[in-house]
Amino acid sequence: ISCQTTRLQNSFFPLAMLTPPSMFSPPAGIIDCPIKLFFTLDTSETIALQESPPGSMVKKVMEFTKIFAQRLSDVEYRGQIQISWSIGGLNFSESQHVFSPFTTKENFIRNLNGIVYEGKGTHTDCALKEMTHHMTHHFSGTKAVLFSVVITDGHVTADPCGGIKAMAERARDKGIHIFSVAASRSIDELGMREIASSLPGVYRDDYIVVDIVEGKPEIKTDSIDRIIKIMCHYEGDPGIEGPIGHPGPKVYQGLPGPRAQPGETGSPGENGSMGNSGDPGPRGDSGPPGPKGDNGRPGFNYTGPRGSTGDRGDPGRLGPRGGRGECGAKGEAGDNGTPGEPGVQGLLGEPGARGPRGDPGSDGDAGPVGDPGLNDCDVMTYIRETCGCCDCEKRCGALDIVFVIDSSESVGLTNFTLEKNFVINTINRLGSMASDPASSTGTRVGVVQFSHNGTFEAIRLDDPKVNSMSAFKTAVKKLQWIAGGTFTPSALKFAYDNLIRDGKRAQAKVSVVVITDGRFDPRDDEELLNYLCDNDVVVNAIGIGDMFQKEQDDEILVSIACKKKERVSGMKRYVDLVAEDFIEKMQTVLCPDPVVVCPDLPCKREPDVAACSQRPVDLVFLLDGSERLGMENFRHVSEFVQKVADRLGLANSKTDRMRARLALVEFGNETENHMAFPLTHDPAVIAKGIAHLTYHDSSSSIGPAIVYTIDNILGKGNVRKTRRNAEVSFVFITDGITDSNNLDEAVSAMRGAQVVSTVIATRSDVDEKILMKLAMDDKDAIFKGKDFSDMSMSSLFDRFIKWVC
Repeated sequence: ISCQTTRLQNSFFPLAMLTPPSMFSPPAGIIDCPIKLFFTLDTSETIALQESPPGSMVKKVMEFTKIFAQRLSDVEYRGQIQISWSIGGLNFSESQHVFSPFTTKENFIRNLNGIVYEGKGTHTDCALKEMTHHMTHHFSGTKAVLFSVVITDGHVTADPCGGIKAMAERARDKGIHIFSVAASRSIDELGMREIASSLPGVYRDDYIVVDIVEGKPEIKTDSIDRIIKIMCHYEGDPGIEGPIGHPGPKVYQGLPGPRAQPGETGSPGENGSMGNSGDPGPRGDSGPPGPKGDNGRPGFNYTGPRGSTGDRGDPGRLGPRGGRGECGAKGEAGDNGTPGEPGVQGLLGEPGARGPRGDPGSDGDAGPVGDPGLNDCDVMTYIRETCGCCDCEKRCGALDIVFVIDSSESVGLTNFTLEKNFVINTINRLGSMASDPASSTGTRVGVVQFSHNGTFEAIRLDDPKVNSMSAFKTAVKKLQWIAGGTFTPSALKFAYDNLIRDGKRAQAKVSVVVITDGRFDPRDDEELLNYLCDNDVVVNAIGIGDMFQKEQDDEILVSIACKKKERVSGMKRYVDLVAEDFIEKMQTVLCPDPVVVCPDLPCKREPDVAACSQRPVDLVFLLDGSERLGMENFRHVSEFVQKVADRLGLANSKTDRMRARLALVEFGNETENHMAFPLTHDPAVIAKGIAHLTYHDSSSSIGPAIVYTIDNILGKGNVRKTRRNAEVSFVFITDGITDSNNLDEAVSAMRGAQVVSTVIATRSDVDEKILMKLAMDDKDAIFKGKDFSDMSMSSLFDRFIKWVC
């Protein structure tokens, strides 16, 4: 233990070593060595939902902490050093609660029962800040050694106090040594390492509260023993103990002599002087390094979906004035006048001489050239661009739909965005909304987002401001992730009481779509799960595994869906929520017998998505630099990438969590993979990388290029190079004529990395099968042109920018 006293000239006195007399005189009395130990316990929703039933992991954390405290004892070391423990603690979620000030272990264990479980979001930086304040401002007396044990999962929902790294460094500056202990194996390892003190091998070292042993959760007390051992051998930053030294040679006694007669009692002798302490043995060699820790869970960079059709544009300008019309029809003849008096007949005159032949008359002026006639394509384009009325319209009758979407911490920001996009895309497929919420016909839509009790927010069915698709989309996009606990039963009651009971129309069919992972806070009322079932409401439940890849709870989902299993849909990832086939399925469920009214003009729907400036996008170009590209097209591609960089809203700095970043990889054969520039927001880096790009002119192998890009651009293992919650988008520039070895494995790796893919293909001879694999079976994600110069044309370029954003 490092103990600082007025008697010691050296500030550090480890128990593992006795100080030789050459350094200073032996102490006259016992040295007091106090240790302050503070527990910082995460009781947020992501901790509560890691084990079933919800909340049980919080109890295991409390039990682990209790065992830890029980193993701490005040001891005296060789009559010289008195070790004493003072223990305190707080638990946190979005706020912090000091459940025990510094006290004895007996009082601390009693105070553990005072933990207030919130089950909301995770603000770890604020917890570290409060821990530092409590440890450095609420203690007096001899200066103590400061330790804190932080039990969490490394995941955070917000950084209102400056971030984990900054607050952990601040604690270390105050002399606090932090042990980072994982609640379970479901962790963000990067976050765990940011919490730990400067030697991760000592202060992180795979410490864990609960591990699965033979299929059952087990509290890992060996983590407690290892941490206590490090505390008790602390000497600055602790190293690894060497082996115990060998004992000195054994001294053998001689045979006993004859028994002597007892002599007279002598006078007491003087006290002998204290012998010198022996020199310490040499420091042992370091032991072998410990095993490498498990990889943390994958990051939650879930990809965003392709959005729905944009709002109708304003009418175009009036066309040119038409030409002069045709002449009118000849009018009817007028009435005859009265006959005149007959005249006197004159004399017959002589015939005149024949006159000369006249000159030929001049030709008349040519009329104006007529306008060429309009073909069907011209008419279709004009109508589409002028009035935007080329989409078919589905009329579902009187339909009231309420979406109830999970906005809790375990969903995550990216997945919550996918929920909102699912709502928008689904309603966009159901045709026009009722222009007047009070109308007895048409579709009306409401939305409830829920987290813990008291946080519910709603877009009402009868809101007069939500009278169009545009107004509805705007309202949905404004919903902000709550990131708290999960009170699903209460949310169902809220949806009926506030949106349906007094807001539904007499003749309308009422449908509710609930999106959640099925688990909810144990403090909520389970009896409310079937609250909608006796009120003539059709309930559909969509269950999705949470951000820790835990599957949905099917039993609870069936209860939500009023015991009708056919109305329960399950999926592993939130990105599947916005897949084309699932949107079509929900369209059929909500509107099984629509009346479809289509104009005669065919037309293609384009996605409606947020601009790149409104969300984080990491855009990675993969350029096929094989011999089929050609030097001329290679130049066009370079110009195209530069134009994209100029057009996108690039991030303002390295710490900007919004807007776009770009990267570029050129590939040829299996070994020719070249990174032109990594993910960056810097226009100078992008321009330099494009300028130094060289044409490979080789064969093409795209599978290894994908794996190379994932490892070197996105990062592998615990080294994550993408931003939290950023959509990762791969843009392939290729004709698909490539070696397809390992392509299926590479595409699977893309799916695992939550990558959204887009393909730009030119030429007429392309491999459609390869292009569809690269686009992950989304034909709308394939952009085609006659040659690469087409990609810079305004219409195609604008459509590409809209697509990736």
